[in-house]
Amino acid sequence: MVTLEHLSYSSINSYLLCGHAWRLRYVDRVETPILPALLVGSAFHDAIESYISGQIPDLENAFEQSWGKQLERGQTVAWDAETPESYKSDGLRLVRAKPVKALADTLRQNFDPETCYIEKRVELKVPGVPVPVVGYIDIITHDGIPGDFKTAVRMWSDSKSGGELQPLFYLAALSQEGQRVPGWTFRHYVISKGQYPDAKTFEVQHKPGELFWLFEMLKAAWQGIEANIFPMNPSAWKCSQQYCEYWSMCRGKWQ
Repeated sequence: MVTLEHLSYSSINSYLLCGHAWRLRYVDRVETPILPALLVGSAFHDAIESYISGQIPDLENAFEQSWGKQLERGQTVAWDAETPESYKSDGLRLVRAKPVKALADTLRQNFDPETCYIEKRVELKVPGVPVPVVGYIDIITHDGIPGDFKTAVRMWSDSKSGGELQPLFYLAALSQEGQRVPGWTFRHYVISKGQYPDAKTFEVQHKPGELFWLFEMLKAAWQGIEANIFPMNPSAWKCSQQYCEYWSMCRGKWQ
């Protein structure tokens, strides 16, 4: 039986994508090399938050420092035919892109430590689930609207933004804390990593009534975990050699 003190938004999302991969990570504790793309994404994420909050006044320098910290953590990285320097160059190309810099500058100019938040921890209590669901909101801007930074291979569409589960979870957690979010609005700040990096803001809105569905979904996921039900999901986007860290132990083992 699985023993957990809390769940996280990322772990719930992982379970929904593939229960088998969730078991390998959270129950069997199978360690795998981190994918280089995730390393670049983590470094970019830390860099843009450090820049916006004013901790580091130069975005390029912020990425340099964040990249160095990622490497210093001593993680085993699945470097492929590329080198660490080539991935670092990809990250620098992102932060140097005009649309990315413009987005970061706008957020930085409007960042007020009295009314804004970076990496705000939230907890959601779900009826029927004995442990809290924990998450961290990347940013809450001066107008009280929460948001999240995403790096993607290609730019999102409106339907992709509207279909994400993450906003509803964060909005529900803030509501439980008594924090009012105008119009139950959430923003995705998406940075695409294509040949010409771009940055766009997608705004989505939810309704308080959707909490009933959210709670039922989270409760069902918890019941599956508690019952040791960890189904494979070969139709998930992550079920590929490129995106799943457990590919070689699962589907890839037979190819």
